[in-house]
Amino acid sequence: MKKNVNLRITSNQYIEELKPSGEAFRREMELEDTTEIRTEGTVYSRNDATYIVYKEDGQGFEDVRTLFKVKDGSLRIRKYAPVDSDESMDMTLSPGTLNITKFQLPQSSVLRLEVYTNKLVDDLDEEGYGKVSVDYKIRFDRFFSRRNILEIEVMPS
Repeated sequence: MKKNVNLRITSNQYIEELKPSGEAFRREMELEDTTEIRTEGTVYSRNDATYIVYKEDGQGFEDVRTLFKVKDGSLRIRKYAPVDSDESMDMTLSPGTLNITKFQLPQSSVLRLEVYTNKLVDDLDEEGYGKVSVDYKIRFDRFFSRRNILEIEVMPS
């Protein structure tokens, strides 16, 4: 059964750098950007998966529908745009897995993304409430690489 819910989606993007530490190096993360979306959506379960759906508005993504599918320790993110639009994305985040996908930005060319998932924590309860957190590294072009931490919090409306 579909339920209306409140969503808080937070994405933190970090620059990772290796800093000298004695004879070795240590990895340091510097926060580059934070985005938070508070919106309404729906949650439902089907075939042992939890689906979270919401409609994006603003930032060039008018009328784009985003679907999160949480199942078996992985998170699939799909963005559906209107028929007359090229904006779309389909990406699966699963710990220890490198995923190669394409992402169409508004008024831009298609980007080929390499996504490596470090960690995924699924704390959703049987009702679909709770939080999903995923830590992943995203790379496109040979010069752009960022570490992201995405949190999706599902609350009763």
